Parts: sequence; C-alpha cells; structure tokens
Amino acid sequence: MGAIHEDKRKKLKKMAQMLAVMGVRNNTELEDLHAGISPVSKTGDYTDVKVVTPYGEIGWNELSRINDKEMRSLMLSVERALEAVLCSYESLNHQQKEILLAITAKQRTYDREDRGSHN
Repeated sequence: MGAIHEDKRKKLKKMAQMLAVMGVRNNTELEDLHAGISPVSKTGDYTDVKVVTPYGEIGWNELSRINDKEMRSLMLSVERALEAVLCSYESLNHQQKEILLAITAKQRTYDREDRGSHN
C-alpha cells in the first residue's frame, strides 16, 4: 500500500468522523446498547464487579456485553446507516461536502482526549 498525501489523509479523517457520527453513533442500535446503568469499580479495573445470575456470578471482565442476536442486528443497522450516509454524501456538490465534513468534524462521538476504555 502506497503512502497517502497528508491533505488526503486529513480529508479521510474528516470522512471517518462523519461516518462515525452520522452513520454509527446517531443512526443505529448502538445508542440503545449503550443505554442503561454502567457499573462503578472501586479498583478501577472492574475485577471487583460481578453480575449475579441464577447460575452464579460472572466477573465483569469475563462478561459478554452483547449477544449474537444483538450483534447481528447492530451490524445490519450500521450497514444500512452507512449506506444511507454515503448515498447522501455522494448526492452533494463539492462545497456542500466540505461544509458537511467541517460540521461533523466538530461533533464528538466521545471525548477524543480520553483514549481509555469505556466500560
């Protein structure tokens, strides 16, 4: 794979941000999966957090957060949303595309300074 010119890389980064905001975060089932109460860990590494089931406890770090049915549904909704965003983007003229990329680059799907995991 060849090197990508810095200007092209910056534009691709803006496009990735647009897809993340408009095609994944705001228009898929991801937000539903994110809803609810998140546990708090005194140790900070979640080794002290357990989920109680009728069959015993499961450590938070061993727990699956999404089942196969939810994963399939999420991936299909992401696919539909990305297709819609890309089709809409392609229908814009050059100036409209640049404006859209500038606007979505300012929207945050998360705090970009916080690179830690979000359990």
